[in-house]
Amino acid sequence: DIRTGADSPVTGHIVSLGHEPYNYTNFYVEVDDLQAYLTKAEALGGTTLIPPVPLPNGSSFAWIADIDGNTIGLLKR
Repeated sequence: DIRTGADSPVTGHIVSLGHEPYNYTNFYVEVDDLQAYLTKAEALGGTTLIPPVPLPNGSSFAWIADIDGNTIGLLKR
């Protein structure tokens, strides 16, 4: 858990799997409109990896890959 001093921090996760990708880090950025940011990322050469997924708490998330293949999570509360 990374502490940024925000009242309601957005966290990421570090994962170790038994298959590819074996290890990765995923950072999340809070946005107000998932689809708008997915569209913007694609216009700039990125790729949507996971389209918006609703969560039980009312939030939603999506994953994008930048032009270098780095995965970035987007979170809308």
